[in-house]
Amino acid sequence: MNLAQLKIIKNNFVYELQDAYAGKKTSLPFIVHQLPSSSLVKDGEIFEVLVIGGSVWKKAFLKKTKNGIEFIKKQAEQPVNLKNQQDFLAFIENELPDEITTLALNFAIPMEPVFENGRLDGIVLSVPKEGKLQGLIGKKVGAEIEKYIFEKQKRRIKASVANDTLSLVLSGLTKYRWNQFVAGIVGTGVNFAFFLNEEKIANLEAANFDKFTLTQEARIIDKESREPNIHLFEKETAGAYLYKHFNIVLKENRIDYPSIASTEELDSVSRKNLPQVSDIAKKLIKRSAQLVACQIAGITEFKQKDMVFNMEGSLFWKGNGYKEMVEKTVRQLVPEYNVTFVKIKDSGILGAAKLVS
Repeated sequence: MNLAQLKIIKNNFVYELQDAYAGKKTSLPFIVHQLPSSSLVKDGEIFEVLVIGGSVWKKAFLKKTKNGIEFIKKQAEQPVNLKNQQDFLAFIENELPDEITTLALNFAIPMEPVFENGRLDGIVLSVPKEGKLQGLIGKKVGAEIEKYIFEKQKRRIKASVANDTLSLVLSGLTKYRWNQFVAGIVGTGVNFAFFLNEEKIANLEAANFDKFTLTQEARIIDKESREPNIHLFEKETAGAYLYKHFNIVLKENRIDYPSIASTEELDSVSRKNLPQVSDIAKKLIKRSAQLVACQIAGITEFKQKDMVFNMEGSLFWKGNGYKEMVEKTVRQLVPEYNVTFVKIKDSGILGAAKLVS
């Protein structure tokens, strides 16, 4: 894409942000979260954090201290495949030891925030990435967990829930000023969130942005998806879909090359020297990076200051030339601002911990 096209998309994103901030309906849900003002755990108390992403999960046990929080035990990331609500609740129960009474859940799913009984919960709005966990739509996740554990074990716990992007934002409070910090996810899915003030965070649900021209491949992917006409930006850019673009391009151009099953494979193909095929893979990765850069530049222009983006997602950090293309495009779109990308260690865990501590 040329710079003129990218500037139009960036400007459209800024307009959407401005309208959403003013309370107008846009393609961006712009969900505002109120943060809890007091801790759910006492000094010396051990609590659990679960982080459930699009394809992986991890957990940690932490203790609240007078000076903050400290790690007691941390488990390495593992694959996860939760097919329905029962799978999800049984998984939570299995990973919740009897001695733990407070759970902080970092859940990579679109949710409407609900602040009740001094803690943040979330009502599931949709289930992207092809419809898993349909039974949770419209339900309060934390409340469902508390109810399930009581019914199964006759014990009461407290569960606070936020999505992955909100947790990323909260993790930044340990190192950066709230008004210059943004959280971004560019991996299986795409999203951004930032502070509006010290007590409120806007979760953009940026996967829904639609003020750009879809490629023919994205139109086909959207039409064949379980949820057409939503998450259009994600279907154009995210790891859950990029490899599908590759397969469609091969088919449309009658190129004799096997279909691939993941964006990791797409990245691998892009690093090889396969005539025509590797070039297609590189162009798809480049286009995704340029479009994501439009959102990053748009947020920076909306905030009108130098910004630090705490990024997660293997596509952003490991994709062939992905981060470099994002940086180059952002400099072209907002040369007047300095944009820095960081990766805070254990940010998903630390951010979720802030929900209860």
